[in-house]
Amino acid sequence: MSTAAGHEPGPVAEERSSRPERNTGELVMAALLAALGVYLLVDAGAIAVPGSSNTVGPRFFPYAVGGLTVLTGTALALRALRGDRGPSDDSEDVDPDAPTDWRAVAIIAVAFVAHALLINVIGWPLAVALMFAAVAWALGAVGVVRPFLIGLLVSCVVWIVFVKALNVALPGGTVLEFLTDWL
Repeated sequence: MSTAAGHEPGPVAEERSSRPERNTGELVMAALLAALGVYLLVDAGAIAVPGSSNTVGPRFFPYAVGGLTVLTGTALALRALRGDRGPSDDSEDVDPDAPTDWRAVAIIAVAFVAHALLINVIGWPLAVALMFAAVAWALGAVGVVRPFLIGLLVSCVVWIVFVKALNVALPGGTVLEFLTDWL
């Protein structure tokens, strides 16, 4: 049988249609993950090792985490290049063929960078609340007031637990330091 154009479909046409598509978003994520792993490995090399450390020193776990992060990013990149995709859950309402929302990715990236820059300026809880509100808004939350208040409440509780119960230093900013001194 012939098609409307007079040509029969051949193995080349079938091979092209069965070739898996590459997802650029997955490749970018895998590359960023591998780059983060390389950064962790390089940064772990700068950790000072005291002369009294035995076989497992302070660099061991950062090297392990960095190495596993590089391996994971590389494995994900290879899978994405092959066109592999994980199975979707039955309850998952995400379209795996939808394009990457680069606007949301950019907002989330800016929120994380702003969080890192603002921690020492305005305090950890307020920086977390702002980041939480921005990420929630980027992912489709209606409004930013409710996510901001939820992020502020949770970050204040976490800050109090870490600073007061665990003695882990997190900058609280003047408002939280006043509140905890008052409590």
